[in-house]
Amino acid sequence: MTSTQLDVIAAAEEEERRTSYLELFFDLVFVFAITQVVTLILEDTSAGGFGRAALVLALVWWAWSGYAWMTNAIDIESLSLRLLFLLGMGGVFSMALAVPDAYEDAGLWFAAPYFFVRVLNLALYLWGLRNSREHFNALLRLAPFFLVAPTVALVGGLAQGGWRSTLWLAAIAIDVLGTLTLGRENDFRVSAAHFAERYALFVIIALGESVVAIGVGASELERDAMFALSVGVAGAGVAVLWWAYFDFVSNAVERALRAAPPRQRGPLARDVFTFFHYPIVLGVILYAVAAKKTLAHPQEPLSGPGRWALGLGIVVFLAGFVLGRFRVIRRIAWERVGGAVAAVLAVVVLSDLDAIALLTVVIAILVAALAIETVRLRELRARVNAG
Repeated sequence: MTSTQLDVIAAAEEEERRTSYLELFFDLVFVFAITQVVTLILEDTSAGGFGRAALVLALVWWAWSGYAWMTNAIDIESLSLRLLFLLGMGGVFSMALAVPDAYEDAGLWFAAPYFFVRVLNLALYLWGLRNSREHFNALLRLAPFFLVAPTVALVGGLAQGGWRSTLWLAAIAIDVLGTLTLGRENDFRVSAAHFAERYALFVIIALGESVVAIGVGASELERDAMFALSVGVAGAGVAVLWWAYFDFVSNAVERALRAAPPRQRGPLARDVFTFFHYPIVLGVILYAVAAKKTLAHPQEPLSGPGRWALGLGIVVFLAGFVLGRFRVIRRIAWERVGGAVAAVLAVVVLSDLDAIALLTVVIAILVAALAIETVRLRELRARVNAG
């Protein structure tokens, strides 16, 4: 079958492919994994602790992304594939259980299931593409990287001290390097609607963890005016993060992916979704940490780790959008850059403010940046339509 014929088939199937109930069920395990990453951060709030937690999240993210790419390309509704998919869920659950102690005595308990989940993903992916020669060959070129990387991660689970972090970082680097070898065009076939929906749902999962963090933190507060204010402000922050992604970004990236030529969709999806959605998810998780620390002592200055989580969380969250927009249209999202800079300045300069007041200021900065961006984009859209 020629590439042209495959393009026609892909275009015909694209409108029909949506996220399945099995995929949503699979993602429930990753809800738990994200919760465990938050626990890992709270157990070690040093700079190194933040870095190690971000590394574990990167491993979890890469494992999930592999399954997102796979289900975008193949049908998993057969009984055998369903059973194997559910087996993969068991591996992810085992991996998630070990996350809080991944750098202590549970390194292998994390790395061994991770190795299993990754290798199973590659095997299922190749099997599902066995009748699509071009797509199969494109994945086959990545197979050595996707086998070596989890193997290095497995060895990292056996290592001690700083060697574990080094090997896990090397595993992620190998994965990233492998995907970059495909260049700006390849034979990966991507269904734009399914892909955009899949990653948007994962952002919802991360936002859900923020809601959980707020709920847990609020349960320890006395029911008074400060309780209502703290919950309201922290909840508003989650809503603003949702606005930042779902107001227009989620639809915009789907349109950009759909408009790209078929052979350029794979690299575009890799960059915008697999690469640049990671800081978005990390930013939401860090906000959850900051919100939880704010609710613990709302009328006291936010602790150093809490300020780090808040400032760094907003920066990496907005950075994901900035990188994505530049990749798609080669323009810088200056409003979001300004919002990130202003948020960091607020966290540094206003460190003596009560935690709830500082959180309010940072949220207000984010709202202002998004509002300015919305007005500018509407004016631009109006000028384009008028022209």
